[in-house]
Amino acid sequence: MPHDGSEMSDHALKHALYLAKLSGAQLVILHVIESEVIPPSALLTFIRPETGLKGAKEDLKSTFEEAARRMLEQRIKESKDDGIANVEYIIRAGKPVDEIIDESEDRNYDLVVMASSRITSKVRVLGSNVRRVLDSITRPVLVIHE
Repeated sequence: MPHDGSEMSDHALKHALYLAKLSGAQLVILHVIESEVIPPSALLTFIRPETGLKGAKEDLKSTFEEAARRMLEQRIKESKDDGIANVEYIIRAGKPVDEIIDESEDRNYDLVVMASSRITSKVRVLGSNVRRVLDSITRPVLVIHE
């Protein structure tokens, strides 16, 4: 279940947790840090003379990973409080669509649960990440939309 920290992802997580509880399945929450979209202004905060730009990028990546880890650990704690014990998380860096597809194929998941919050017409066009995952993945995908 890809989770980007948004309210919509939390909503989809509730559905994924419900399915895991019903089936006794393991739930894996995937968070992707999209390193290519780091604004240059954010790097200015992390640049130190001894580490330079490369060190600043690593420091910022570490900061993002720690924030993601705290968020995901909170979601897992809440899941365990609700009686769902078989939940873990994975943090990967890269392009979300590529990482979602790679992770689902690498570990042979039975189902991918994703959130989609974009509706741009009466035809209900899916968000671009969801659409690209659906176009490329060989696993069943449950799209949660509200």
